[in-house]
Amino acid sequence: MSRLSFPYGWRSHHIFGTVLRPLLKLNLYSVRFGMWIALDEVLADTGADVSVVPLPIGQLLVTDISTGQPIQLGGVISSTAMFNAFLHRVPVQLGDKYFDMPLAVVTSSTIPPIFGRREALDLFEVRFIKGRELVIET
Repeated sequence: MSRLSFPYGWRSHHIFGTVLRPLLKLNLYSVRFGMWIALDEVLADTGADVSVVPLPIGQLLVTDISTGQPIQLGGVISSTAMFNAFLHRVPVQLGDKYFDMPLAVVTSSTIPPIFGRREALDLFEVRFIKGRELVIET
């Protein structure tokens, strides 16, 4: 078992000015281009049922995002906002672990990349250390 450690990153917030967020690094495999795409700032979100990427990243991963299962996502920005998305399965590399996970490609470019629970965070032992460090045991 290996241990990955990610320091929280400061990000702007429309109410609080700036906040610390648990951001991790991972690679997603692009079927479209036949190569790994590195994402350096992915929000680790235990409140997200599924992992999410915005449209521009989704377009790097698959040739036609609309070939995925159409779904609607809520709670990304607020509890009332709904976003159209297409659900795909993608290969992922996190540290030395490789796996496939469901990934929702949102038809918006304003949603940040999110590493959610389903077949993602739930595969690991995850600790959020005092709002400063994210530790993932793979």
